[in-house]
Amino acid sequence: IRSIIEEYCSLPFIKRERIYRKDIYETIEKACAEKKILKIKANYYGKDQLFYVYPYKVIPDPFHTQAYLVCYSRKAEDEEKDKIVASFSMARISSPTMLTKTFHLNKQEINNIETQIANYSPAYLIGRPEQIYVRLTKKGKQSYQSRLYSRPEKIESLSTDDVYVFDCTQQQIFNYFFSFGADAEIISPEYLRNRFKNAHEKALKKYVNT
Repeated sequence: IRSIIEEYCSLPFIKRERIYRKDIYETIEKACAEKKILKIKANYYGKDQLFYVYPYKVIPDPFHTQAYLVCYSRKAEDEEKDKIVASFSMARISSPTMLTKTFHLNKQEINNIETQIANYSPAYLIGRPEQIYVRLTKKGKQSYQSRLYSRPEKIESLSTDDVYVFDCTQQQIFNYFFSFGADAEIISPEYLRNRFKNAHEKALKKYVNT
């Protein structure tokens, strides 16, 4: 038993996850193969929501640290025509339900998924990619050069020495740059700038008047 446990612990996370979440992987991969819609509950921007998912493939991130279900998805209250390219972390999916209803992705929809997979990490397909401007301090630029995991690639032709321009989702920028603190300032879009501002202010309140 000790040898089995040691062998299990020596595996990378992505392989251990497939073992202890075997039922979930099998359900999702069967839905992908049989083109059946999934019903998945997931936490989206801090709120549990119900999604109808049109599964495509389970794909690892570039560093093979986590796996993601790449798909088309829509909120339960939306119509089928409103579905968008999305991804769900296999580590966070719980109790997916495979429906009897089947679906078909046309050539254009498949091409759209493949294009986004080629251009963006499968971890950040939720939300529409857009141009995002971030001003970095000297320390911020050093951190950007050293922190490779989930790092968005800047657009060299549009970036300056201090302001980096990215074409990616807002969620990727938030997850990557939030820990930079004062060394990364979101210039635009305004919504993302305010999201950073509000999150930092909320954290600051924990230390004020204590």
